[in-house]
Amino acid sequence: MATVITDSREELLAQVSALIGEKLGDKAEPVAAFAAQFLNQYPLEDLAGRRLADVYGCIYTCWDFIQQRTAGEPKIRVFNPRLEEHGWECSHTVVCVLQRDMPFLVDSVRMEINQRDTVIHSIKSTVLQMRRGDDGCLHKLLPPGPREDEGLQENPGVTGEALIYVEINLDTSASHASEMTRDLKETLGDVALAVDDYVPMLDTCAAMEDQLHTCLADNDANLEEASAFLQWMRDGNFTFLGYREYEFCQQGDKKVLCEVEGRRLGIFKNLEQSAEPTPEYAFNEGKQKFYQGPNFLTFAKSSVKSRVHRAAYSDYVSIKRYDAAGDVIGESAFMGLYTSPVYTESPSKIPIIRRKLASVIEQSGLAPTSHDGKALKRILDTFPRDELFQSSTRELYETTLGVLAMNERARLRLFMRKDPFGKFVTAMVYVPRDQFSSEVRERISERIARTIHALDSDFTTYFSESILARVHLVFRVDPNQPVEIDVARLEAQIVDITRSWEDVFQRSLIETHGEEVGSRLIGTFGQAFPAGYREDFEPRIAVQDVISIQELSEKNRVAMSFYQPVGAEPGSLRFKVFNVGSGLTLSDVIPVLEHLGLRVMGEFPYTIRPRGQQDVWMHEFHLEFGLPTRVDAQASRSLFQDAFAAIWDGVAESDAFNRLVLAARLNWREVTMLRAYARYLKQTKFSASQTYIATTLANHVEITRNLVALFRAMFDPRINASDRQDQSRVERLIKKIHDGLDGVDNLNEDQVIRRYLDLIRGTLRTNFFQLDDQDQPKDYISIKFSPRDIPNIPEPRPEFEIFVYSPQVEGVHLRGGKVARGGLRWSDRLEDFRTEVLGLVKAQNVKNAVIVPSGAKGGFVVRKPPMDNSREAFIESGISCYKTFIRGLLDITDNLKDGEVVPPERVICRDDEDPYLVVAADKGTATFSDIANGIAAEYDFWLGDAFASGGSNGYDHKKMGITARGAWVSVQRHFREMGINVQAENFSVIGVGDMGGDVFGNGMLLSEHICLKGAFNHLHIFVDPNPDASSSYVERKRLFDLPRSSWADYNMSLISKGGGIFERRAKSVKITPEMQQAFGITEDQLTPNELISAMLKAPVDLIWNGGIGTYVKGSAESHGQVGDKSNDNLRVNGNQLRCKVFGEGGNLGMTQRGRIEFSLNGGRCNTDFIDNAGGVDCSDHEVNIKILLDKVVANGDLTDKQRNQLLEEMTESVAELVLDNNYNQTRALSVAAYQVSDRFDEYRRTINALESEGRLRRALEFIPDNEILNQRQNKGQYLTRPELSVLISYVKVKLKEELLQSHIIDNDYVQSAVESAFPPALVARYKALVYDHQLRREIVSTQVANDVVNSMGITFYNRISGATGADIDTIAAAYISARDVYLMSEFQDGVAALDYKVPAELQLQLMNSMIGRVRRATRWFIRNRRGELDPAQERELFLEPVQRVIRALPEVLSGEPLRAWKSRQEYLVESNVPEQLAMLAASPTYLFSALGISESARISDRPVEEVAKVYFALADKLGLYWFGNQIIDLPAATFWQSQARETSMDDLDSQLSRLAIHLLRLAGDDGLDIETAVERWVDLMAQPIQRWENLVKELKSTPQGDFAMFTVALRELMYLANATADHETLAG
Repeated sequence: MATVITDSREELLAQVSALIGEKLGDKAEPVAAFAAQFLNQYPLEDLAGRRLADVYGCIYTCWDFIQQRTAGEPKIRVFNPRLEEHGWECSHTVVCVLQRDMPFLVDSVRMEINQRDTVIHSIKSTVLQMRRGDDGCLHKLLPPGPREDEGLQENPGVTGEALIYVEINLDTSASHASEMTRDLKETLGDVALAVDDYVPMLDTCAAMEDQLHTCLADNDANLEEASAFLQWMRDGNFTFLGYREYEFCQQGDKKVLCEVEGRRLGIFKNLEQSAEPTPEYAFNEGKQKFYQGPNFLTFAKSSVKSRVHRAAYSDYVSIKRYDAAGDVIGESAFMGLYTSPVYTESPSKIPIIRRKLASVIEQSGLAPTSHDGKALKRILDTFPRDELFQSSTRELYETTLGVLAMNERARLRLFMRKDPFGKFVTAMVYVPRDQFSSEVRERISERIARTIHALDSDFTTYFSESILARVHLVFRVDPNQPVEIDVARLEAQIVDITRSWEDVFQRSLIETHGEEVGSRLIGTFGQAFPAGYREDFEPRIAVQDVISIQELSEKNRVAMSFYQPVGAEPGSLRFKVFNVGSGLTLSDVIPVLEHLGLRVMGEFPYTIRPRGQQDVWMHEFHLEFGLPTRVDAQASRSLFQDAFAAIWDGVAESDAFNRLVLAARLNWREVTMLRAYARYLKQTKFSASQTYIATTLANHVEITRNLVALFRAMFDPRINASDRQDQSRVERLIKKIHDGLDGVDNLNEDQVIRRYLDLIRGTLRTNFFQLDDQDQPKDYISIKFSPRDIPNIPEPRPEFEIFVYSPQVEGVHLRGGKVARGGLRWSDRLEDFRTEVLGLVKAQNVKNAVIVPSGAKGGFVVRKPPMDNSREAFIESGISCYKTFIRGLLDITDNLKDGEVVPPERVICRDDEDPYLVVAADKGTATFSDIANGIAAEYDFWLGDAFASGGSNGYDHKKMGITARGAWVSVQRHFREMGINVQAENFSVIGVGDMGGDVFGNGMLLSEHICLKGAFNHLHIFVDPNPDASSSYVERKRLFDLPRSSWADYNMSLISKGGGIFERRAKSVKITPEMQQAFGITEDQLTPNELISAMLKAPVDLIWNGGIGTYVKGSAESHGQVGDKSNDNLRVNGNQLRCKVFGEGGNLGMTQRGRIEFSLNGGRCNTDFIDNAGGVDCSDHEVNIKILLDKVVANGDLTDKQRNQLLEEMTESVAELVLDNNYNQTRALSVAAYQVSDRFDEYRRTINALESEGRLRRALEFIPDNEILNQRQNKGQYLTRPELSVLISYVKVKLKEELLQSHIIDNDYVQSAVESAFPPALVARYKALVYDHQLRREIVSTQVANDVVNSMGITFYNRISGATGADIDTIAAAYISARDVYLMSEFQDGVAALDYKVPAELQLQLMNSMIGRVRRATRWFIRNRRGELDPAQERELFLEPVQRVIRALPEVLSGEPLRAWKSRQEYLVESNVPEQLAMLAASPTYLFSALGISESARISDRPVEEVAKVYFALADKLGLYWFGNQIIDLPAATFWQSQARETSMDDLDSQLSRLAIHLLRLAGDDGLDIETAVERWVDLMAQPIQRWENLVKELKSTPQGDFAMFTVALRELMYLANATADHETLAG
């Protein structure tokens, strides 16, 4: 589109005319003529670059605008041209004015627009000659200039009109156009009034001159000057704008001056109100002098600026009016403006003024030709004209003589004059020119205005060849407020204003620093500050800034100053930041300030350039505090600056909490403490956002301060000591907080504050008051909580928790007890890492059932990942955060020195001694153990490198493969129970992980018969549909040995047809027929995630999880509940798995509900904490061994090198201990699964007991409630292995805790269990130290608890304690006695040796029978030996006789028991059970008690074999074998029925024992052998025996017996025993 680019007006006009012709056709001519006049003299530069169409639009709009105008009124239009509305556009607002042509129009319009603080971009006035009709319509636009032939002069229809076109800044507000139109109309109205009445005002002025001559004598010199002045005014020296007339009148007894309103002329005609009459006594000083003095005229200034012609205060010339008698009757007042020549012509030509000048010269006494006389005349000639008019002769004399006395010296002088009418004060200031500037002038004006309380001011500046500049200042003041001026004081102040900035700066530097230092600083900083700085800051401020700059260094690159300017509004603040080298990035600084509660109203940068030094950037921020709290900048200065520095250095975070620095007057570390608690709240799933929490604290600053005070009262070592704490202060503060909460109306805010109170009260320790090596507060905070004392946090609640917070890292460490262990993971779950850790610690707690410590788990997150995305930078940031986390833990942990507990320095401990803290590796921290141990060494922590197991001098889990080997034990058992030997038979596997990983890599090398069909990690999917077991094993081994290997390194040539390695980032994977067959897939193409999902559902033998992530859930479980978002798209349900076994080498591969669902559908799995317990078990052994060996080293019996060598030598021994634990625990689970259907009620009761004790939360552990258990029982489904895994762990934990509080573990014999926790070689070498171990009691408790549960089952302890009412000491002693008397450990070893030799079910039968035997023995010991139960003594008394009884069975048994025993024994031997093992296993479990036989032998002092023979003879004679089996076979659906069965068997054994003892007594007394004694006893007791036999016969005839029948029968047997006891001899 064409634009205006010409500099030729003719060419432009031609272009515009052509466009007009194109647009308008035959109507174009008048518009083109208008365009010619409009564009004449139009500044071409204003049109350059505009579109020609817009120029046309503008012209056409103006043409349209002039078509109509109402006569006598201006026409005004203000609009914003828009293309769619007006046909053209302009980037400015357009103002069009049409008015009849007259003077002052353009000036007045310009003035009105300028006063609106806008910019005029273009203004053009065009005078048009137009003929209009009576209705104002344009008939014809005439050519410019008079046209005689048109008769313009005589034709009243022709008018000259001025079209004024203005473009100003764009303003689209609705009110803008209407307001400007109104104001312009008023201004143009004033112009019209002034112009129309100009001649009448001239006439009035002449009439006033005539009345002076008429009424007064002509020989008065004053009269002549007055008359001359009036003539001078009329001679074009005064622009008349208005006229008013006043006369005296009488109002009561008062003489008042009243306006004669009918005489108004000019702009005064617009006045709507009458002037208030002024009583004569109320005249101001000027009015009084006028009426009382000889002068006929007086001069004054209007207090309102003119709207016509020139924007200046209008001048008043008032003339006295006289009556015929020569008396003053009033005044005439002309208002207007002196014309411009008045201000340039010589004042000696102005009437009245010339007389003043002559009088001044005369009074001075100076010769006109002298130097001073000429100087005075020059002063008067250049004196401000307004001063000449309005000053009295005396005032003029004093001022000009004062100026003369300066004698052109470079000094400042101030002269001031008060307007006698009280409206103005004028000041003349002479300033040396080299000191003068606009800034100086403004500051002088501001200072004077402030002193006299001026309402407005105006100025003119005069420069000449003089060395002085003159400023004439006019101040408008309130005439009703008297003005008092101390000119000398004000002048002194102005002198300070005008003094050179550099001079004041240098003087101030010396005053502040002394002459020597000050002079040196002047050399450095004298010229350092830029002009902008010097304009904005006074020199004394610069001196302070120099001090701030001197604080800068390489280490401290930022200095600052926070202050409030004097006289500023309460919330108005300033903040300076100094930075070396370069300016600060505003996008970095402003958020920091806003988070501190400040609004940035402005920012002003300055570059300061000290000589010989780096440039310093200073930023001054103008700030306002955004909260209602009033800020005391002086009091808050240090708080604010320290906070900003901490935030800027990254030590503190920038967030909404920082508002508390100023709002609550807290230091930044106190704010950080509150932030740390808020961050912990976030991790406990508190619903309020961090910003809301911070806002709540800011809304209630008093409560917030009390919360901080409470924290200090509890933990500040300056207030408290660990052994002396001021609890009364704490209670007072808690009450104040509660009282403050009464005033909190918002429920959500109330909850926030109460949570803070709960957390602080639940805090046990903190490192908040500790100092670092530089005696500075640490840049991280660690807080130890007692979660069980904190309401409303997620379950389960550990006993202790440490939360570590800093801007770089956050972490939690949760412990289930004082002695607890578990790994620390590098979490990537920034928002909910505690939830992740809580889930892990729950698993860890049950996993740790096999070791000494209870469960612990920790996790940390890197909050600020490195900008460099390289792996090295990533690892480095993780290590840095890990170190901070470890230090945070150790900061508040007790130490041990020489056996004494040493609390941490500057830590108030509100809990008991707590020195045991160990950590281990976990996800992301596998190689960090040495780092942790190095920090422990820094702290001189008592555990040494036992603090973090697995370091360079510890057991390398990956090298040992201990976690995978432990999990493989579970896998082997699962398959063994299915009749498969995975070490000898090929089996198919799907894996999660890669060969570079510990658990996956080691696991996939544990059998050469693994057929790995597929695996995946976060990068690749490996598929080998038909793998070769042998070659793939070798390749996996190669990858395992290859550093940082991945599936991409696998030899593709070894992958079977249809397989491959696929990247997980690929869009899709083509599914081969071989893959379809291997994984049961029907699709031809899948996404990588879909393929993984299909692989998880593949029909394989084993899924081996050695990776990270949760891949299986319950079908009723949502992905959100799983908490592993990254795997949501590939996760499957438990009932979708088609594998036979799921081995959990890694953590959290399945959810518990997924495991249960898998198991209920026939799958085999335990839990992760069962399968992969080997890692934590190995670590615990390492810690315990190191604790022991460190004592040896400390005693000087080993060097560190020798210690480390010994540790290495014991590696495989430790592994054997760990794997034995895995084996025993999984065996116990198999036994539980084998017997649970028969003893379901026992398990139900055990679950209920754990729940009622508050140990087990069914919902948390997904243990079914009783209703679901009943439903399962009805379906023939019972507890699954995952559920049994939870129960076995809970029971072990319970037993550990109870044993630790018991006395039995201090028994010398029981203490020997400590040896089983250490390698035999270590025990042999340092046995005394093993028994003196720091954790001996804990180790013994753990070993005994594990032995009890692994050997006797999950329900044993609950069953025995419920049945006997015995305590833990008694039950433990009885069990250990029974175990060792029956050589249970040897029996278990014998059964374990039968792996893969006999069916697994047979092994379970053997174990189950031994459990029953030992359980009965335990009951026997409790019932018969409770008062004197000592395991060592019981073993001594009963081991040999019991074993003799077992060996004597073939000889002492007879009848049906003998036949049954032989049959069972032969079956076992034929099943490859060793003969000795078969002998014990074949023995009846319930028919007799070898213990009872042994006890009877001891009492009767007869050989045990003989007693056994009597037992079995009596049993055979009385049919007790059948009777006992009937009791055993009674259905026991409930716990009580089981107890009744047990009791009945106890009673049977007891009565049989009594019979045997009495029979042996009688046989001995009579000297009879056993056979003879039995025969005589039968004859002697024929009647009772007959009654017994009849009862047994009746029982046999009953289809279904019950406990009542057998109870009656046992009573009959008791009668028989009693009857036998009553006899003294067997002789008839």
